[in-house]
Amino acid sequence: QTNPYGAQREILVMDDEIFNREWSGLWKVRTQITDSAWTAEMAIPWKTLRYPAGCQQIGIILTRNIRARNEYTSFPAVPRAFNVYRMPYEAVLTGINPPPPSFNIQVNPYTLFSFSNEKKDEVLQTEKTNFKPGGEVKWATGSNSVLDLTFNTDFAQADVDRQVVNLTRFSILFPERRQFFLEGNEIYYMGAYDNLQPFFSRSIGLDAAGSPVPIEAGVRFTNRSPNQNIGALAIRQAAQGTQGASNFAVARYSRNLSTQNRIGGMATFRVDEADARGPSSTNTTLTLDGFFRPTQQINAFWMLSGSKTSGRIVDEGLAGAMWAYYSNNWIYLGHVQSFITSQYNPRVGFIDATNYLVTSPAFSLRLRPKWLPKGIRQFTPGVTTYFYNYLDDLSFREGFISYRPFSIQLQDGSELTYTFRTDRQSLRESFSPINVEIAKGDYRYLSHRLSYTGDFSKKIGLNAAYRFGKYFDGDLNTLSTSLRFAPLPHITITADYEWNEIKNLGVKQESLATRLVGVELRLALNPRIQVVNFYQYNTVAKRSALNSRLVWEYQPLSYIYLVYNDNQQNVIDPESGTNNRIHTQQGVFKFTFLRQF
Repeated sequence: QTNPYGAQREILVMDDEIFNREWSGLWKVRTQITDSAWTAEMAIPWKTLRYPAGCQQIGIILTRNIRARNEYTSFPAVPRAFNVYRMPYEAVLTGINPPPPSFNIQVNPYTLFSFSNEKKDEVLQTEKTNFKPGGEVKWATGSNSVLDLTFNTDFAQADVDRQVVNLTRFSILFPERRQFFLEGNEIYYMGAYDNLQPFFSRSIGLDAAGSPVPIEAGVRFTNRSPNQNIGALAIRQAAQGTQGASNFAVARYSRNLSTQNRIGGMATFRVDEADARGPSSTNTTLTLDGFFRPTQQINAFWMLSGSKTSGRIVDEGLAGAMWAYYSNNWIYLGHVQSFITSQYNPRVGFIDATNYLVTSPAFSLRLRPKWLPKGIRQFTPGVTTYFYNYLDDLSFREGFISYRPFSIQLQDGSELTYTFRTDRQSLRESFSPINVEIAKGDYRYLSHRLSYTGDFSKKIGLNAAYRFGKYFDGDLNTLSTSLRFAPLPHITITADYEWNEIKNLGVKQESLATRLVGVELRLALNPRIQVVNFYQYNTVAKRSALNSRLVWEYQPLSYIYLVYNDNQQNVIDPESGTNNRIHTQQGVFKFTFLRQF
């Protein structure tokens, strides 16, 4: 993908439902803007595409997003009910005569210099200077196979996590942002239920708080063909502090039964070596999954997974999920069914909670009657439901029904929506969001939500939502906004703000307010050089964080990074009980070089 200013983007897509937007391919583009149009010329090396010997044709869809008119055009035509990545509608380009596949290897070494210090109440505690070489090698061992090697891996240049204020009883899934793990991750992703992932790469190289843990070396193998997908991954994570070294391994296989059906399996392994916390432990998780599309309108994902841990931790459990839906131009009908036992523990994966059964039917309409006013494109009412039961005795855990009687999409793509939601919560034990204790028991409450999603292709774009109503035994008002200002194609300022006001909540009938602020400034001298500054402040954690990055792609996929991180947070000392201000600073220079042979 490209735009009039020569920005580049690549996406890998599976089943036109699973997207890997972080994949990077080696190619070039140049664009030109004239008085009446703009043009783009792309140069894609044959080695980037990869193909079998004797290849004489390629499937292709050309598409353009005309954002000013909220319009997608494509050749060949793809039905409006589907996205433009549905390859069964491809055109076939014949008569091509590419060169025979040849030796194809990319070497990408890096050198990193870093400086960091930590202060407690502005008194210097530690100061470190670090020099670190490392790198990656990508070898296309065949027309369908790639072998990746990494050593002394470092992700100092990766984008930072966006902070959240979590008012639910479920864990939050933070997305992966590290390049080595992002490439090829669509093979391992299970599409049946987002919050049940037997493999999630953030379990490697990060501790529970999201802080880096050194990775010594790793290897990854990927094979894609019209008949099958194969993935394998092995990583050695170094010891750090009182935490011993860990070894990770993942093996993935899926068989394409046809162009739109597949069945597969995955195995993950984790071995934590003995350390100060106790003896070694071993975790194994086995998963079966599949995808079926009997017609273009009917889709179904399913999976069944089992885990077993022995040694320091002992547990054994099962989990499963299914998502099936029917979708056409005017209706969506879907159903999600999932369960996770209390002892299911994929230690190389992610789950949001255990011991529950979720049932979630939903439907929405896409209506375009002739009587709609000229500025309105479609009317999309609907209902979404989630019901959770404790799996051990099937008693009710929590649930909600969200009614959307009013939702319109305007011709420019912006949307106006009103929903009201009925919640029921059954607490077996007390629950303390943002340190406010809510007693166990049954709760029923009603809330309302108004939202506006704007057109971010304009110079000024706005997203805003306001939620008001009951929350357990109190009241909750939430305002969230995102304002984007782009006076020029090279400058973007985005300001995010979330305000939560809680009244008369919990055992002590407490009232308080939280605020979460994020401001990002992006400056792009051209598509290859940009400066990103991102600041966050969270009143719940009493934490401020600044991440500044200069990124220069001085040649395709070769980068120079300058990174500065500044984090300040109030932390209670577990021994003395005193409240200390911890201030950490880090500066990083990283140089990478890509050479293709």
